[in-house]
Amino acid sequence: MGFDMSLELMGLIGLTVLIVIIFLMMSMKDTETSKKLSRYEQSIDNLAQQNHRLRKEIIELSKQRDKFIEEMDDILEDRVKEKVQHSVYPLIESMREIEHVMQSFQDEQVERIDRMEERSSEISYIPAGNTASNEKLIIAQYGSGKSEAAIAKDLRIGIGEVDLVLKLANLK
Repeated sequence: MGFDMSLELMGLIGLTVLIVIIFLMMSMKDTETSKKLSRYEQSIDNLAQQNHRLRKEIIELSKQRDKFIEEMDDILEDRVKEKVQHSVYPLIESMREIEHVMQSFQDEQVERIDRMEERSSEISYIPAGNTASNEKLIIAQYGSGKSEAAIAKDLRIGIGEVDLVLKLANLK
């Protein structure tokens, strides 16, 4: 029985050693797996941090882009205003000057017309006795070959009056 026991004891020691070896192997595998998981966790944390930094950079770049666009809009607006001032405003000023010149010309022409009307009313005042002699002069001058315009000029009367006298005299 001594041999059986030592065999049993050896089997038990072998089994214990085997269990210890299995336990050690499992422990080592567990340690390796823990290290791998720890590395994966660190990688995931690093990626999350990089992702967070990239999001911040994207937000900052978006703000900078919006600010840049606003600045460019302001610059373009200023340039357009400047171009308008340099090109359109002189044209408007020239048009105002032309309008002023035209108004002066119009005023001058109105004054001339008024003066001509005054002179015409002064000149056209003909005493009643001259009308009959004008008729005779008109007929005589037309008979000698003068034109209606020349007769009107000579007698200082209107062409319409010369034409009327000639029609009434059945010369025309």
